[in-house]
Amino acid sequence: MNKIGHDSCGLAFKLIALMLLGATISSVPLVQAKAEAKPPVEVLTGVRLVNVEKVDLASNTYRLDFYLWFSWTPGEVNMTQVQAFEFLNGSPSKDVVFATEAEGFLEYRVKGDFVKTFDLSRYPFESHALVVTIEHKNMNSTALVYTVDKDSSLDSGVNVVGWDLLSFDTYAVEHEFSGNSFSNFVFDLRVGRPFFSSLVKNVLPITVIVVISLLTFFMAPQNFGQRIGLAVSTLMAASAFHLSLLSGLPPTGYLTLADRMMLIVYIIFLFNLAVSVYIMRLVDAKRNDDAEVQRQGGEDTGRLGCDAHRRPAVHLTLFPPIFFH
Repeated sequence: MNKIGHDSCGLAFKLIALMLLGATISSVPLVQAKAEAKPPVEVLTGVRLVNVEKVDLASNTYRLDFYLWFSWTPGEVNMTQVQAFEFLNGSPSKDVVFATEAEGFLEYRVKGDFVKTFDLSRYPFESHALVVTIEHKNMNSTALVYTVDKDSSLDSGVNVVGWDLLSFDTYAVEHEFSGNSFSNFVFDLRVGRPFFSSLVKNVLPITVIVVISLLTFFMAPQNFGQRIGLAVSTLMAASAFHLSLLSGLPPTGYLTLADRMMLIVYIIFLFNLAVSVYIMRLVDAKRNDDAEVQRQGGEDTGRLGCDAHRRPAVHLTLFPPIFFH
C-alpha cells in the first residue's frame, strides 16, 4: 500500500515538473517577441535647398543643389546603416560634408538631376512640384522611420529662371512595396510661371496674328486675291507659332491649354478662308456690276435695294462686314 502511494506521489511530482517545464519553454518565444517588438529607430532628416539650376520640361527633369542631413541617437543605429539610403527619383552625386558617429550626425552636399512626369494640361500657365524622395534601402518602417527636421528651409539666394517660387514643404510618408512598408522623406518645391510674362510671350503674338487676319473683312470684295493671300500668310504664321510654342514640350497624350487655344485660332482662320472663297465666287459670278455694288455697300442704297433680290440671303446674313468699308 505504501509503495502504491509512494509511486502516485512520484508520478504527480513528475507531471507538475513537466507542466512547469512546458510553461517555461512556451514563455521563451513570448519574451523574445516582446523584446523584438521595440519601436523603430527615428532618424531626424532635414534639407536646405541651395539652388535650382534648371527645369527641363522636354526631358521631365530638374537639377537641384541642396544640403541633406541626418541626426539620430547614438547606439540605436550606426552610421553605416544611416548611409544606406537612396533617391527614388534620381541618381545625383553626394559628398559628405560632416560626419560624426559619436554625436549621431551626418551631412551631405547633393547635386544632380531628378525625374518627374510633369502635368502640362495647363501649359503655358502651369505650376509644377519639384519633388525629391529618400528611402532606406534595407530597413522598413518597423526598423527605421524618417522624421522631419523643422529647420529645413530654402536658401535666401534660391532663384529659378523663368519661374516663380510658390511654396516649399517637407514631410514623411509611408511607401508600400512588395508587402513591406518603407519610410520616405520627401521635400518639394512648387514653382509656377509668371502670369503676365506668359500672357505676353504666348498669347499676345497669336492674338496679333488673328487680328491681322480679320482685317480681310474690311477689304473690298473685288480684292479677293489680296484677301486670300493675307488669310493664308497669317495662317502659316499661326502654324509656325504653334510649333514654336510646343517645341520645348515632350510628347503628350492629351491637349494642353495652348493646344486648345490654337484650335480656336484655326477655326477662326478656317472661317476667314471660307468667307474669302465665297466672296471670290460671288465676284466671279456677278462680274463687274455686282462687284461694284458690293464695293459701294451702303453708299448706293437704291441700287442695293434693286439688286437685293439677285443676292443670296446668306451673303448678307453671314458676312455683313463687307458692306461697311
